[in-house]
Amino acid sequence: MRTNMLAGTAVAALLWGIAAAAVADGGASPTECDRLAAHPSDPDKVVEGVSQAQVLGWSNAAIHACQQAVAAEPGNARVRYQLGRVLFYTGRQVDALPHLEASAAARHRQAQFVLGLFYTDGVKDVLEADACRALALWQDAAAREHFAARVALSRDYLRAAYDRCEDRPSKERVAGFLDSAGREARDYYQRLLISWAREMLDARP
Repeated sequence: MRTNMLAGTAVAALLWGIAAAAVADGGASPTECDRLAAHPSDPDKVVEGVSQAQVLGWSNAAIHACQQAVAAEPGNARVRYQLGRVLFYTGRQVDALPHLEASAAARHRQAQFVLGLFYTDGVKDVLEADACRALALWQDAAAREHFAARVALSRDYLRAAYDRCEDRPSKERVAGFLDSAGREARDYYQRLLISWAREMLDARP
């Protein structure tokens, strides 16, 4: 039991520390919202991205810039996600969720991943936990090469979080997610933890 708890904690730390390698939408023109609020782990970002601490340091400017960007391009899933990110960091979770939901509905991979995290644990007084909703978000993002979604989905599959979900993935599908994540792992610790998860999956009936 203790080993499983430690391993689960290590995997959770990995999920929050992941940095994606590629910029998928390199042809898009960066906005001030991008410069002030892009997440470093967003594979669809168009700038390098900034940390949570940096965003909080200029949160008023980031909220204003992202509100302007959303007003100019309501269908831009990337800036909708970034506005949701800033609002959530500043404690405005109720205001943040519609933007995150809209971005995820437009299949922005980072929004799907983050929203899946919220549905995994719930957000107090704002959002009830829903493992099956998290699974749906993560399966779509994982199938489109979101590294963290692949690892997170595999972790929760191993925790039997999806046993009651209608679209529960097969063991083979989860193995494929782990194998592809392993090929993209960027350091020893990522490779080690993904290898551990793969061994746990192989030992599962």
